Amino acid sequence: MGSCLSSRSAQVDTTGQNRPLTSDPEPEPVSEEEEENGSDFLMESESADNDEVKVDKILSSYPNAAPIDDKSKLKRGTEIKWTAQIDDDVGDVVATESDMPAIRTQKDVDRHARQAPAELNSSFNDLINYLTGDLDQSERPEVFRARALMVWLSVQDVDSDHVKRKDGNTETPEGYLTLLAQSRTTYSTFFLVLCRKANIQCTQIEGICKAGNYQPGDRNLGNVNCVWNAIYVEEAWHIVHPFWICRCIVGKTVGGWIKLEADGKAIGRKEKELIGVMKNAFEEYYFMTNPAELVYMCHPSEERWQLLEKTITQQQFLDQAYVLPPFFGLGMVMKSRDACVYEAKNGEVKIDIEAPAKNANAINMWYEFLLKEGSNEKSLEEQFLLSMESMPRLVAMLRCGERWKIRVRFPIEGTYKLRLYGAPNKTPLLLLGEFRLDCTSRRKECIPLPIDPKVVGFGPGPAADVSGLLFPSHRNGIYPLSKNKEMRFTFHLEEEASKSVQVTTDLITSKYVKGKGQFEQHSLKSSVKTVVNRRKRELSITFAIAENGEYALTISTTKTVSSASYRNVCNYLVSSDTTADKETTLRAGH
Repeated sequence: MGSCLSSRSAQVDTTGQNRPLTSDPEPEPVSEEEEENGSDFLMESESADNDEVKVDKILSSYPNAAPIDDKSKLKRGTEIKWTAQIDDDVGDVVATESDMPAIRTQKDVDRHARQAPAELNSSFNDLINYLTGDLDQSERPEVFRARALMVWLSVQDVDSDHVKRKDGNTETPEGYLTLLAQSRTTYSTFFLVLCRKANIQCTQIEGICKAGNYQPGDRNLGNVNCVWNAIYVEEAWHIVHPFWICRCIVGKTVGGWIKLEADGKAIGRKEKELIGVMKNAFEEYYFMTNPAELVYMCHPSEERWQLLEKTITQQQFLDQAYVLPPFFGLGMVMKSRDACVYEAKNGEVKIDIEAPAKNANAINMWYEFLLKEGSNEKSLEEQFLLSMESMPRLVAMLRCGERWKIRVRFPIEGTYKLRLYGAPNKTPLLLLGEFRLDCTSRRKECIPLPIDPKVVGFGPGPAADVSGLLFPSHRNGIYPLSKNKEMRFTFHLEEEASKSVQVTTDLITSKYVKGKGQFEQHSLKSSVKTVVNRRKRELSITFAIAENGEYALTISTTKTVSSASYRNVCNYLVSSDTTADKETTLRAGH
């Protein structure tokens, strides 16, 4: 079993260990396997255009489509596991009486459905009776009946040649599975048939979706028509997307993009177009999905099936951000424009995303930065950009309390793409969403960030907490620079940390060296005063800067006196740049 969601775990250095202060080294070679470890997108689309099975999409006796009155019944992304479970091998599981205790919980339902004997596939009555016949005493009978059908469908083999060679029909579950294997019907249609045979009210919904070869900013989604369903359970309509629950594409990339930067390293390599592999999965997120979240991925042809009090137009659907289940799993919301395309102003783009206060400080985020092939007319200039070993660090990930401020700098004009990844601390980073960034006027003196902070980022976060640095005086990752004015940053030390923690700090800036044709880092370590007051359990860091510019304050800790064991746990960006955020007040001398 594996994860269906695109992951960056293989390329993220979570140690944050300090490195020798020198000019940026040659970019480390990235292997093909390492570079292509994720998909551009996670879902294909399933269209009803070639569906040979004709059924009524909705019956006249069904309740009217309407939003759920009781908002407490809405499932939110924060309440589920984000990663689908991929079935690498699909085989028949034979259940015995001892394997089948009373079915009461969701876990019981899932186990029972996955253990359905293969011989049941020859009869709808036998299969439905096995899957739904013993749920009256369960926690949620109506929901669990529909879920049992969905879980069973998710583990059925539709990839084997022997299944594809059979004669498809609509008389038995086995016949439908063959039609699925031969692409002659859809998961949505088969799920609708199963539900109605189990006396569950189910409708089929047609629309468009951001899937297949979709890229942020695409306007014509006529080739990504999609079908999904709604079930009426517990006195309300709920969204179910059978195809996205059951099937997952792994390793697909769209091509046509040049990866400029990943994890602060210059890449400068064209991404290959890869078809990917379709596999069975069970993506929990798409069973009874919150309509307010699904509307970022699917837009129904009939407005009523948005199941929202405030519906959106197709134009709004195309314009809004391209975000995926892990984005909602973290409870995130867009705080800047809710858009999938951003246009640079003064050679810079600003994107703001917010997470709930209760878990924001436990989240890590990172990114990949890409340039569209041929989007810059000055190809020689493009080649110069990609050849410059000191051009990474174009994207600043600024943690500011509950909000992430993402600042992107553009050294040349072009069409760019930003992929954002995130996850709770100590778990693999998953793809949150993608944005297209258009730059028609480059940033003047596009100086790279002073440091590559890696997943630690700028601003206090999980790494600072784990090291015992608590209650920072400054929660934001960026502050304006006041020349020759003392700046003071403090942390309260956790009890154990106050006894033994060792702290080292540095102040680093990046300057262009004409003779070498590159940017080099310069340390002002001697200008930083660091005091660990063990009695008061306080870390105090003070410094003053004489010249305007952009500086990174780095904070590293260890529990031993060995300098080799210091780990970077927090960074701040201090800048006199007129485009830097001025909304925070630096408490000088505090």
